[in-house]
Amino acid sequence: MIATGLLLIAAAWSPTPYVLERPGPSFDTTGEIDGKQVMTLEGVETFSTDTQLDFTTVYVVGGPGSSPRILDTMYSWLSSTQAVLPQEVMYPPTATREEITNSGTAAMDSSQDLAVASALEHLGEDYTTTLTVHDVVPGAPADGILQAGDVLVSVDGQPIASLDGLRETLNNDFDASVTVGVQRDGDQQELTVGTVEVDGNQQLGVYLEREFDFPFQVNFALENVGGPSAGMMLSLGVIDELTPGSLGGDRHIAGTGTIDVGGDVGPIGGIRQKMVGAQDTGADLFLAPVENCPELVGHVPDGMTVVAVDTLDDSVNALEAVAAGEDPASLPTCTSGS
Repeated sequence: MIATGLLLIAAAWSPTPYVLERPGPSFDTTGEIDGKQVMTLEGVETFSTDTQLDFTTVYVVGGPGSSPRILDTMYSWLSSTQAVLPQEVMYPPTATREEITNSGTAAMDSSQDLAVASALEHLGEDYTTTLTVHDVVPGAPADGILQAGDVLVSVDGQPIASLDGLRETLNNDFDASVTVGVQRDGDQQELTVGTVEVDGNQQLGVYLEREFDFPFQVNFALENVGGPSAGMMLSLGVIDELTPGSLGGDRHIAGTGTIDVGGDVGPIGGIRQKMVGAQDTGADLFLAPVENCPELVGHVPDGMTVVAVDTLDDSVNALEAVAAGEDPASLPTCTSGS
């Protein structure tokens, strides 16, 4: 009898091959974390706001080197606010904890840059972009010609300032080789580089890093938050600080979604848990990527309105409508599709 009880106790604490998603904390983009401003804009005029714009998070239990116990997994299975996923759905089978952490940090860093860039695009403000070679694909046309650290300046005489611009120029030329202008160790050089077709697009065979030079400094105090899903809300926070008035009136609004330079909002994971976390902190209006809407039907918390957005412009328009007194339920929502 005692032995059976000990076996049951041991089984209850056995690890499982799952990952648990639970509601995580929300952070006001124009507010503070532990006494520090989430976002600080320096070298530009900013304006105070009465709108609370929260980006939301998911608390993840499990992953490489840290498996949830059977009791925790069963509790999450029975919970209406949590999710249980096979570990391989969340992470590559060979990934280490360090690799996952580094990947999440890199994604957050990138989303911060994209948030500022998309906000400036929305406001019609100028900034510059540079493309730097991070690495060269072994055996690719650029192997032995381009090298890490080269800054791409032009292709066949056309200035290159963005990834889209590079793709467009290469595809328009569709030549077997192009003349690539680079800045290397302070010198300007023009190099002849072959191209290769991949999925209908001409490529040089290099990995590029995109770097932004904004007209002001933006600092973020988000050391322990990873992933790209805060992008849209951070962009809204930048817009709100750079424009007079309060973007969403005096409302408490939360949301999630990736953002790109062009202002497109992308889907994210754990959105059901993020809505619960948002409601727990007092938000009653949630901005959600259109692509996430199908998984929200039947799972929207009571008292919360979920507005469907596809672009940054959609999000800004929704907030301005709410600030003007429009009923959020009259906006395109994930449940109504109107």
